[in-house]
Amino acid sequence: MEETHQKPHAIFVPYPLQGHVNPSVHLAIKLASKGFTVTFINTHSIHHQITAASAAADIFAAVRESGLDIRYATVSDGLPVEFDRSLNHDQFMAALLHVFSAHVEAAVEGIIRSGTAPEPSCLIADSFFVFPWKVAKKFGLKYVSYWTEPALVFTLYYHIGLLRLNGHFGCLGNFSLSLPIFY
Repeated sequence: MEETHQKPHAIFVPYPLQGHVNPSVHLAIKLASKGFTVTFINTHSIHHQITAASAAADIFAAVRESGLDIRYATVSDGLPVEFDRSLNHDQFMAALLHVFSAHVEAAVEGIIRSGTAPEPSCLIADSFFVFPWKVAKKFGLKYVSYWTEPALVFTLYYHIGLLRLNGHFGCLGNFSLSLPIFY
């Protein structure tokens, strides 16, 4: 009796900033070229920025024509599309933490409950998010945390406590640089 293997299906959630979306798009295309079905969940805001800058209504339209199975969905980040996220950073971050996560969870649930083949097998999300592992666990998906920045940046974040402890990082005169701490 032949064993049938279902094509892997990854749900991909990039962090909604251009420097994170671009590498995520490239990884989604690479996965699709290796046989994955990919459902890419973007925010309405980023989608609006992309479509305003180009004639394409879907960032994957061209690669889909070549036969790749990339699906595209958008969800709200919790703020109106016209809201200036760059000028209101704190509100944007709060919306991503408290509202966007619920919208992503609802989208993942919708994808799973739709019954479309193949059934999703993993959730890939930007490492800057704190919630996706809970969503993956809730729906029985494998979770992959994807770091979009260069390895040097990861190393600096990872070792910032050690750098401070040894006096290699800190205040320079009256100027203080504040970085997120990941330890």
